Amino acid sequence: MSRKPRVFSQTDVYHVILRSVNQHIIFEEDYDYQKFLFILSDCKKKYMVEVCAYCLMNNHIHILIKSPSDVLSIFFQSLETIFVRWYNNKYKRSGHLFQDRFHSYAVEDMGAFLSVIYYIHNNPVKANICRFQSEYRWSSVCAYYGQKNLPVDTYLAEKIAGSKRQLQQYFKACPDPSSEGPFKNDHKEKRFFLTDDQALEIFKSVTNLPSTSAVVNIIRSQRNEYVRVLKAKGLTIKQISRVMDISDTTVKRLCREAP
Repeated sequence: MSRKPRVFSQTDVYHVILRSVNQHIIFEEDYDYQKFLFILSDCKKKYMVEVCAYCLMNNHIHILIKSPSDVLSIFFQSLETIFVRWYNNKYKRSGHLFQDRFHSYAVEDMGAFLSVIYYIHNNPVKANICRFQSEYRWSSVCAYYGQKNLPVDTYLAEKIAGSKRQLQQYFKACPDPSSEGPFKNDHKEKRFFLTDDQALEIFKSVTNLPSTSAVVNIIRSQRNEYVRVLKAKGLTIKQISRVMDISDTTVKRLCREAP
């Protein structure tokens, strides 16, 4: 089936999502996050685009970008290629890290622009990684409260809101999707789940492997045993799938077959 043509924005603003292949963990440690931001900053300068917001999650990345349509694909091709080359060299792996084609959503309404920023910054809260957006280290939220040296351009959001103060008030007034409506019960059910960072630490302590990329080097019977131990340690099916780089279906089957 042929892919749908990319929808280009009349405002040149896009919400882009980069997803890893098979939900593979992208960031194993702090320096991996830092390296990605270094490369993002370099590519931003090279291609003269505006990065309005970002959030680096465990197995996917959100970026709100203002870029001419003819530069968008070149920018992300460069960003991904440089980071994946570095990542594969560091973790002694080969092949793709990101899905072949990044997802982009045209942001045509500048009123919705602010909502997209809030949505991006709220990802760690929705994922139960932190209680407040400002607690998460790997997003651009703090740039909107005065932090310098982040590869983020805040002036467009401030212009739309009227001022930096009004923009901050807008963010404070945004409803928390985890505390009302259809998300309310979900949040209560997930409160005691392990965060992905905790899951990664448990993975390393159980397997004694330096990274999730090293899973390919262990024999299948040992891998299967690790899957069962990780489930007993409290990791969810999806977390085990990500750290062991196997499908949800395989994880479920192995857990059912546990003696």
